[in-house]
Amino acid sequence: MKKMAENRYPHSATLFRFCKEALQIRYTGGVKVIDQDVGAILGYDPADCSHWKKGKKNIRSYSTIRTIADHLNVDDRLLVEITAGKVGLEEALFEYRGYGNFSLTGKSLENVRKEYFTNPQRWQQTDSVQRTSFEEVFRVDRPAIEAIVEKIVVMGNFIEAPIYVPEVFQLFSNIKIERDESMGEAVRVINDGQGANLRTVVRYKGMEGRPYVRFLMAKELFLFLVRSGNQMVRHLQQASSEIIEIQANIFVENLLVPSRMLGAAIQAADPTKDLVQQLSETFWVSKTFMNQRLRDYLENI
Repeated sequence: MKKMAENRYPHSATLFRFCKEALQIRYTGGVKVIDQDVGAILGYDPADCSHWKKGKKNIRSYSTIRTIADHLNVDDRLLVEITAGKVGLEEALFEYRGYGNFSLTGKSLENVRKEYFTNPQRWQQTDSVQRTSFEEVFRVDRPAIEAIVEKIVVMGNFIEAPIYVPEVFQLFSNIKIERDESMGEAVRVINDGQGANLRTVVRYKGMEGRPYVRFLMAKELFLFLVRSGNQMVRHLQQASSEIIEIQANIFVENLLVPSRMLGAAIQAADPTKDLVQQLSETFWVSKTFMNQRLRDYLENI
């Protein structure tokens, strides 16, 4: 029997690791995912499963990719990019987890509401403005976030996509970006001082143009503006941490894909081709992110 070289197909091995991690994310209650759970997605026996894990088996047919995508409830295009080596494990898992909450609704809203009425003192303000109702404390104020982004777009004279995140950072003092290939994670934030004296360094690994790196860096910019008391966001500082997290996500989606540019890009798109794919390439964001942005754009237009 001919011995197959181990890790001959490294991207297939990455796909195996992604599937295992994705299953682990899905399962709760301390359930441990084993290799055969991954192999079971495709009906593989232990030998085939082992070959896939070690990169001895090439996963490349679309029908196989489609089976995995259906099982994990994930966009098959993400899996295609993994097998092509265009997306690494860290980025793929980030895409699988999603980009966080862009509104406070559903189960999360009910949980926060219960906590608020159980311990309302947690959200009492120390300034002269007292917000006592649940609606006041947990108001996302999307229009205010959109107005802030519009000011930044005008300040930077950004007139076409994509928006270059380093150029946005240059508009603000006391925050800068540094590339650091020695890091284990994609983005690391170093803060020094507080309030108006806060100085922040956002370090990143890999290419700045990677969609999830752009998202993380832009999100850190918003958090810096809030923490430093920048006048553009001063009226948002008293929001709860839950709301600031949502506001940060809304800020990023509007910054990376400004509404006016998005509207123009939709009009200019080729109707015979995949719209999400075209827009993702235009704005340097992932298809997962663009789907979220389009949904919010249409709901709030």
